[in-house]
Order: sequence, then C-alpha cells, then structure tokens
Amino acid sequence: MKDGEDGFARLEAKIDTLIRLVALTVVSDQQTLKEKATKLSRAGLAPKEIASLTDSTPHAVSVALSAAKRDARS
Repeated sequence: MKDGEDGFARLEAKIDTLIRLVALTVVSDQQTLKEKATKLSRAGLAPKEIASLTDSTPHAVSVALSAAKRDARS
C-alpha cells in the first residue's frame, strides 16, 4: 500500500506543477495584482495559492479580491 501512496503523492505533485504552469500563462506580468487575483480566483484558486503564484501574501490577495468585488458593485 505504501507504493500506491507514493505514486499518488508523485502524481499529485505533478498535477500541482501543471496547475501552476497553466495559471502563470493565464496572468501576464503587465496585469495588476487585482486583475491577476480575480482571474485566478475565478479559476478556483484560493488566496494562499494565488499569493504563491504572484509573489505576494495571502492578505494582499484578499485585499485585492475585496477591492475587485467593490469595484464590480460600483
């Protein structure tokens, strides 16, 4: 059973890498954190994951997402 768990962990790590690569292609360097966070959040990523991809903090991502929601209501 240990081999199956190891194989699953390796597969999960590879899938996580693919997700990160695809997410990075979705957001360009010219976009603001608010724009990046909005796109990645719509793709289902959590603020912690978005922060990792954008070299930011989860708090900054949450603030950017809140600002985007506020702007959308206006």
